[in-house]
Amino acid sequence: MSIEIRNIFKQFGTTPVLKGVDLSIADGELIALLGASGSGKTTLLRILAGLDWPQSGEVFVDDTDWLRLNPQERQIGFVFQHYALFPHMSVFENVAFGLSIRPRETRPAKADIARRVVELLDLVQMGAYGSRYPAQLSGGQRQRVALARALAIQPKMLLLDEPFGALDARIRKDLRRWLRGLHERLGMTTIFVTHDQEEAFELADRVVVMGEGVIEQIGTPDDIYEQPASPFVARFLGGVNELPAELHAGHVHVAGADTSRVGRLALGDGQAMLFVRPHEIDLVPDATGTAVIKDIVPSGALIRYEVALPQTDKVIEVELAREAARDRTLTRGDAVRVNILRGRVFHPPKRQPLASASGRAGQAARTH
Repeated sequence: MSIEIRNIFKQFGTTPVLKGVDLSIADGELIALLGASGSGKTTLLRILAGLDWPQSGEVFVDDTDWLRLNPQERQIGFVFQHYALFPHMSVFENVAFGLSIRPRETRPAKADIARRVVELLDLVQMGAYGSRYPAQLSGGQRQRVALARALAIQPKMLLLDEPFGALDARIRKDLRRWLRGLHERLGMTTIFVTHDQEEAFELADRVVVMGEGVIEQIGTPDDIYEQPASPFVARFLGGVNELPAELHAGHVHVAGADTSRVGRLALGDGQAMLFVRPHEIDLVPDATGTAVIKDIVPSGALIRYEVALPQTDKVIEVELAREAARDRTLTRGDAVRVNILRGRVFHPPKRQPLASASGRAGQAARTH
């Protein structure tokens, strides 16, 4: 089912939570609403579910005015972060609940309900657990049961609110892969809320980055990562160095760093900010270099360096693969040359980025 969200405003008391949100979702898409606490992502999800109503705006689902329908009429499957399973009911009874409480005229026969529950428990790989109770299950197993319960009513849309937030890292990773496979099998329009960038990028067809009640950017995971549309998005994705820069004749210049490998930009001269991720910087031992290594922190397959750029009063983070770091034999206090390989250019202090070389508004200029 396709979804059209138009100019949605929502506030709690005098506090605006959604400030004119527009979003189109195609039939069968898996969409991530990605943002920090207070960004409005859960409120938007609850409006779709019929658990909240906006002050103004429209929502159309397959050309139906969604806001005129009560929650029961919307045929939504909703999965909460903390499962919300009934502790006094078995797994089988939990999954059957939504079907068994239907009005008599629409309630399936008991045999049909049982058949549907067995099919769903097999689908979520919980077929052997029907007689158990929630307290006898792991967190990952409970979340699968919660998903089966949401699917039991044959919803037109599946909504998930931080579905893996209460689970440990290993289980989250396993369930993400499993859910992506399940989505591809069912093809149901699915929207999930998360504050976890890795989760959004691994699962979603498109990511909607939200901040303070507005949509900052919509795009594929690659689009969002490679071409953040604003400083807000670049910062939200984490691990970014912000360096004052000068643009001259299309070239980016940063004091204390070598930017000769950075591609030329079709941008006017002037001050700018260059956003560079730690892995987009290389370090070369150089006794004449003005940059100095302040600290070295091993981090799994990577080595993280904290490097002082005296000319800018900046301490930047650089990440090198262990193999590359081993070849350089860098130690604390060493002088180095900082080579910036690429980055994204924005005007300071404005929120809106510079136009890209293609001239599209709202797009950062990305160096290569």
